[in-house]
Amino acid sequence: MITLPRSLLIVALVGLVLACLGAVWAGGAATRELAGEREAADALDELAFLAGLVDEHGQLMRPEPMAVEVIQDGGPLWAQAAVERAVEDNAAFAVGNSPHLLRVEVVEGGAGVALQLHLWRAGWDLRVPQPRRIWVAPWAAIIAGVLGAVAGLLGRRLSLGFAAAGVCAQLLLGLAPLPADVFPPQRLIEAWSEGPLLRRLLAFIDGMGAIHLAVAAAVVAACVVLVAFDHRRSREREDSLDLGSASLLALLGTCGALAWIEAASRGSLFVALHPRACWWAGGMAVLGILACWVPAGWVALEGWRARR
Repeated sequence: MITLPRSLLIVALVGLVLACLGAVWAGGAATRELAGEREAADALDELAFLAGLVDEHGQLMRPEPMAVEVIQDGGPLWAQAAVERAVEDNAAFAVGNSPHLLRVEVVEGGAGVALQLHLWRAGWDLRVPQPRRIWVAPWAAIIAGVLGAVAGLLGRRLSLGFAAAGVCAQLLLGLAPLPADVFPPQRLIEAWSEGPLLRRLLAFIDGMGAIHLAVAAAVVAACVVLVAFDHRRSREREDSLDLGSASLLALLGTCGALAWIEAASRGSLFVALHPRACWWAGGMAVLGILACWVPAGWVALEGWRARR
């Protein structure tokens, strides 16, 4: 029986308070604006390709960027400034007086923001096929991180905590209030593929060569071998897991951690850590989550030492 020191309980309680406060404040107006700016930057890349300004590799196909005038069609006041900053950072477009208009449509509803960009000139209108869906719900990943810490403490294995954190993060983000008239129902796979993390990851994998893929596969295989060797050293003990169970727990923990990271990215928790956003609230939340995981980590470490 492992007895948890009182000091670790105090650390966890302080972390819980910090996480709760961060969950309340991290999704402020600054976080919402920066999340909109980042999604606008991705939408501009897609719009530039549709307009023939760049090739499939993102290389500019004209001697200079296309000047556009940003026009906002309703929505919150921060939208035009956010899109203008995204245009200034884009290689295919530039802000200026031009007959080409970049029309911005933004609709806010609950924990979500819908962003649609149009490249307009008299006679034609080019738009991104699907409006960008932006979740501003950092509280989902924060609460899930705390719940995962509790699961890891009770289960005495960090992998169980990681798995619980990932599942809870995805469930809580799915429960975020998004009005159905603005945001039609979406399958989980579609939400993942349109999220900022998986969208960039798929683009990165698509650009990898055969050698890079082989190296990645070798790293995964090496991790499996290390798990097997570590298991051989402790399999004689009565409370040790067989190789299949150990591998399954490791896989669940890895998938849970990735699911939590995906939910934190899609829910704008990472955006909240940016200096231009509510960085103090986001930092408070992350610090609180880490503090909540201290008892779970200590119990898991003591259990690992006992099994050696």
